[in-house]
Amino acid sequence: MTPPLLEAKNLFYAYPDGSPALNGANLSLHEGEKLALVGANGSGKSTLLAHLAGCFAAREGEIALFGETVGRSLERLRKAVGLIFQEPDDQLFMPVVLEDVAFGLVSRGVNVAEAHERAAKTLGELSAAHLANRQPHRLSGGEKRLAALAGILAMEPEIVVLDEPSAALDPRARRRVIGILHALDRPIILATHDLDMALDVCSRALVMNEGQIAAEGEPSALFKNESLLSANGLELPLKYSR
Repeated sequence: MTPPLLEAKNLFYAYPDGSPALNGANLSLHEGEKLALVGANGSGKSTLLAHLAGCFAAREGEIALFGETVGRSLERLRKAVGLIFQEPDDQLFMPVVLEDVAFGLVSRGVNVAEAHERAAKTLGELSAAHLANRQPHRLSGGEKRLAALAGILAMEPEIVVLDEPSAALDPRARRRVIGILHALDRPIILATHDLDMALDVCSRALVMNEGQIAAEGEPSALFKNESLLSANGLELPLKYSR
């Protein structure tokens, strides 16, 4: 059997103040899969994503990439997994968007001219070329998310991980993000409270609670189970609550 592209095995993690964040979390992502990770605030979603993207080293448990355990050497994981933060402002800090999108490439040793060319190409593929010379702090929420996404995609990660990509978006911007996620030709993990977005985009879902996976299955089955959702701090998606 082909191993998962990315796998978390029995991860435990606590923050420096002792607050527990992960309590034996397990996750696997397979070739071509778009996976939803859903749960209430504080359930551990963002911390799990940070481990998967190589931002945190596992204190207990392990991460495997393409079937090989990563250990505490995280560089390969950081190159393979592109993480888009919940707050785009955490990723946008250059004077103009084009420089922001090119920043990751330049930091990896790509010369500036080539990095800008690849950044412009990525913005064009997202129908966001008009943002290239805009100042990031003057963008709308939806435009900031497009710029942050472009910055990750320009580096051509093998896996894309997104933390709450629909947060604070108006309906039009939300639909645009859903369209982009549908069109992405690589595996993704989508952490979200937006169960309707997860239904639209993902083929499998994990429900997270208190730092571990409480349930998994097809989104259409999990998200109709009102008692399961309620027990894990979630509510029925709009699609099923009418």
